Amino acid sequence: MKRFIFISIAILIALPVLCQEEKLEKLENLENKTVTKTETSVKVQTGNQNKTETKVKQDTVIVEVGDEIFSVKEMGDETRVKIGKKEFRVVENNDGVVVFKSSAKDSHTKNYQRFKGHLGGLELGFDGYLSDFWSTSLEPEDNYLALNTSKSYNWSFLLPCVNIGFTRHFGIAATLGIEWNKYRFDGNNSIVNDEFGVIGPYYPDAGIVYSKSKLVTTYATLPVILEAQIPLYNSNRTINIGAGVIGAVKLGAHTKVIYDTGGKQKEKHKDDFSLNTFRWGATGRIGYEFFQVYGTCYFTSLFEKGKGPELYPFEVGIAFTIND
Repeated sequence: MKRFIFISIAILIALPVLCQEEKLEKLENLENKTVTKTETSVKVQTGNQNKTETKVKQDTVIVEVGDEIFSVKEMGDETRVKIGKKEFRVVENNDGVVVFKSSAKDSHTKNYQRFKGHLGGLELGFDGYLSDFWSTSLEPEDNYLALNTSKSYNWSFLLPCVNIGFTRHFGIAATLGIEWNKYRFDGNNSIVNDEFGVIGPYYPDAGIVYSKSKLVTTYATLPVILEAQIPLYNSNRTINIGAGVIGAVKLGAHTKVIYDTGGKQKEKHKDDFSLNTFRWGATGRIGYEFFQVYGTCYFTSLFEKGKGPELYPFEVGIAFTIND
């Protein structure tokens, strides 16, 4: 029964290749060529008589027709038929005969090639900056940059990640994204840079109170993380832990204020604000499947050296990742 199935599969797949008259003649002599080719290929693949006998007992048949190579192997209740880069497994069990199809490349793929990192998708978090190691306190002269942290937030869109696996559950993930940061000022002020590019406070005219005042930045990002996945017992799901570096390049920035003078007023000002064009830092995350909690801290100051306080942005939030 199995022999009939794999011979039928081989013939059906080989028909497009054998449509010419010359290959039809080869098909008619299939049985003779099978025997001849089997003996030749076995002798080439093995270096002694003992190994040759082992190959014959496994009933391995290699048939070459044009540019296609047919290989048939019987191993217990399973028969494997290889035609070019395609492989068919014919398995006989209690439910009958089942045929599985795969590519020869897939059949030899190792576990590390199936690693899929959890990076890419949507990220939402809160913004802040450090004035010193683990400190958010500002110098008195820099209080105009104090933040309303509950209303300072960021969001990012990241492309599906590129994976480099070392094992099935351990590897590197990298992607590209775009990030928006909104720094909501706590005082009744905005910021401005003078003719030398030095950042300072900007206060409204007397009687005007800002209901909203914020600095908005846009960066293109490149995170690269090393991720380890912990499989849950008796499940395909994993707990994921990742840490790595992130680089970013500035795309734009602007300030925006909203106030009321008998009617709602908005003012938006686009400028460079002496922000560093490039920045880099460390990022880490932990989560379950597509849901992650992440944190990022940049080691590059928000403003250019000598043109503003030394403040180092950080972000903490959640991520909904894409993992095919």
